[in-house]
Amino acid sequence: MGFFLLIFSLASLLRAQPAAQEIVRRSIETNNADFQALPKYSHHETDVTTKAGAARGSKTYKVMMLEGSPYNQLIAINNEPLPPPERAREEKKRSKEAARRSRESSPERSKRIARYQQERQHEHLLMNEMARAFDFKLVGQTQLDGRRVYVLDATPRPGYRPPNQKARVLTGMKGKLWVDTQQYHWAKVEAQVIHPVNFGLFIAKVSPGTSFELDQTPIGPNVWLPHHFVEKVNARILGIKPYRTQDEETYTDYHLESGQ
Repeated sequence: MGFFLLIFSLASLLRAQPAAQEIVRRSIETNNADFQALPKYSHHETDVTTKAGAARGSKTYKVMMLEGSPYNQLIAINNEPLPPPERAREEKKRSKEAARRSRESSPERSKRIARYQQERQHEHLLMNEMARAFDFKLVGQTQLDGRRVYVLDATPRPGYRPPNQKARVLTGMKGKLWVDTQQYHWAKVEAQVIHPVNFGLFIAKVSPGTSFELDQTPIGPNVWLPHHFVEKVNARILGIKPYRTQDEETYTDYHLESGQ
């Protein structure tokens, strides 16, 4: 009886657990809602860029919406707050930019906001395209930062046609996705290049060693936003010049802006 009870319990568990495609579908809907919520929050962003193995130090900005598009105000260098004279200078720059934007004509304002929206969609493209570019396989569940998550492996989907040059990199990548089991937020995404991908007429070739990793964290009752992002690029320009860089961004101190 114990053996058959075990088989019945396992079968019930499998039926209760959504299929990989359903998990991905729900998670994309939730992730898109999180993406739309981001402009409602001011936050701090710390950037570190490394080229040829040499770090260039870090800069921390307060990112806030200013007349319909974000403004980055420098507040720290190498994790050290700006001294008072520099802090006052940065505050003056922000006030000057706010005044400039408030005096824009309607066409100027529309053009600036449209450019910002285009940049946002460009940044979000790879995340959305993952659902089309990869076949997902549910490999189990685990704990991540104290939360239960689904773990899915992602492999290139045969026949995938990228919509533009940027998405071409997905044809040579594999990845992994961690999805919150309660609300289907993306807790973590990893992807790495497993075979070279050419861009243009051999203008650039992206090779293994290129990868990105995104970690997200709960901000509100039903909002998860980026906490940490790392992008590594290993490429050759015109087949000759090596190009290696690593960009790391850390996001903290999220605050819902007034009026949201």
